Amino acid sequence: MFYKQTITTVAISFIALSITDLINVILMEWVSISSYPSLLTFNDLIIFPRDFSYMTAGFPHGCMSRITAWITVYMTAERCLCVALPLRVKFLITPRRTLVAMFFIYAFNLLPLVPLYLSSGLGWKYSAVRNKSLIGRVYTADLSYLENIGYFISTVLMMVAFIAVIVLTVVLTVQLHKMTKWRNKNSAAKDGQKNITAKEKVALRTVLVIACVLVITFIPSFTFCWIFFVVPDFRPNGRLKDAFFVIASFAFLFDSLNASTSTVLYFKMNSSYRKTFHRLFLKSLTPK
Repeated sequence: MFYKQTITTVAISFIALSITDLINVILMEWVSISSYPSLLTFNDLIIFPRDFSYMTAGFPHGCMSRITAWITVYMTAERCLCVALPLRVKFLITPRRTLVAMFFIYAFNLLPLVPLYLSSGLGWKYSAVRNKSLIGRVYTADLSYLENIGYFISTVLMMVAFIAVIVLTVVLTVQLHKMTKWRNKNSAAKDGQKNITAKEKVALRTVLVIACVLVITFIPSFTFCWIFFVVPDFRPNGRLKDAFFVIASFAFLFDSLNASTSTVLYFKMNSSYRKTFHRLFLKSLTPK
C-alpha cells in the first residue's frame, strides 16, 4: 500500500521495512513449525529439525533482523536531519538516494551469509538416536573457519545498529522537544509553517515510536549477540549449545513481535496510509 501513496523518502523506507518484516514473519513461522516437538516422533522424518531450521531460517532471520535495524537507523537519522536542517534536507536526502541507501543496507547485511553458507551446508549425517542417517548441518572440511568470520561480521553489524538506533532516538527526542518549545514561543513562525509542521510531526512521531519499539524488542537480540561475542563456547555446536538455542528462542520471539508491529503502528499513526488501506480493501469487500 505504500506505493499507492506519494513516493517520498519515508514511504520508500517503509516499503523496504515492510518487505523485510514480512520475510521475517514467514521465517519465524517456519522455525515454529520445524521446532514442533511432535516432529521428533515421526518415524519417517529424514531431517534433523533443529539443524534444518537453523540453516533454512536461522541465518536468513538474523540477516532480516539486521536489515530492519539498519533501515530504522537510516529513518531516524533522516528525521534528525529534518529537524536540524529543515531547509536543506530535501536536497540532501532524495527518493533516489534513499533507494540507493536501501540497496546498500540489504547488500551489506546479506554479505555475512556468504561465509556462513560456505562453511557448512545441508547433508547426510548419522543419528545415534534413530540409528540411521538424516539430513542435517554438515561442515565443509577446509572452510569451517569461515563460520567465525560470518558470525563476527553479523554480530558487529547488529550491535552497531542497535547502539546507533538508541543514540539517534535520544537525539531525535531532544531535537523534537527543542523544536516544539521554539515554535511555541514563535507563534508567527508556527503559523507560517503550520501545514509543513503537521506533516513533519506525523513522520517524526511515527519514526520515533517505531525506533523505540525496535530498541525494546531487540534487547534479547543484543544480549544474544553480546554473549556470542565474548563467550567462545556459546555456539550452536559448542559446549553451551543448549543456552544458545534457549536465548535464541527469546530473541526470535521478540524479533517477531517487532516485525509484526511496524505496519500496525504506521496504520494507527498515518491518516494517508489508513485512507489507502480503506480504499484498497474495505471498498472491495463492500457489496455492490
